[in-house]
Amino acid sequence: MDSKVTTATVQATVLNALSGVFAQGILAYRKGAVDEIDFSSILRFIVYTVLTTPPNYRWQEFLEQTFPTTTEPKGDKTLKDKSSPSPSQDAVTAGKLNIANTAAKFFLDQGLGAPVNTLLFICLMGQMNLQGYDGILSNVVSDFWPMLFAGYRVWPLVCLLNLVVVPFDYRQLVGSIAGLGWGVFLSLSQMK
Repeated sequence: MDSKVTTATVQATVLNALSGVFAQGILAYRKGAVDEIDFSSILRFIVYTVLTTPPNYRWQEFLEQTFPTTTEPKGDKTLKDKSSPSPSQDAVTAGKLNIANTAAKFFLDQGLGAPVNTLLFICLMGQMNLQGYDGILSNVVSDFWPMLFAGYRVWPLVCLLNLVVVPFDYRQLVGSIAGLGWGVFLSLSQMK
């Protein structure tokens, strides 16, 4: 794993662990009693994040390399080298916003990435909760669409802002910060 993926994974893991702690604090407040912290729940979110952040980083990297957010004006011979392993901050912020590429990335991320991540979350959490195939399938049937549509209330805006405003090297961090609140929601939905 290269250093950018490692950094993104560590940041996301810390923020996801915090979201689990916050969610447990919210539950304790609602109950009016402070119970012990459920470390197994936090550990499940940590493991989930460690497993899913690297492929999600690579997915975003693939989208950026395939559909650069910015392109050089016509006639400029110094186009970004698409064979580089990771888009650099300077390459992404130089040039003009390419609306077609940004739209393609947005629709691929929200139309393919979001459903895959939702399915992965439900299945991995089911496995880490030691559920069998039938239990996981039941969770997918009952939770997939509500969770996906709940995510569509948050993630399209975060995605669009990330694609248009945030340089590539900082997108994972911005997504992780937004994910702090989303992680609280997911933690609460897993703790019912």
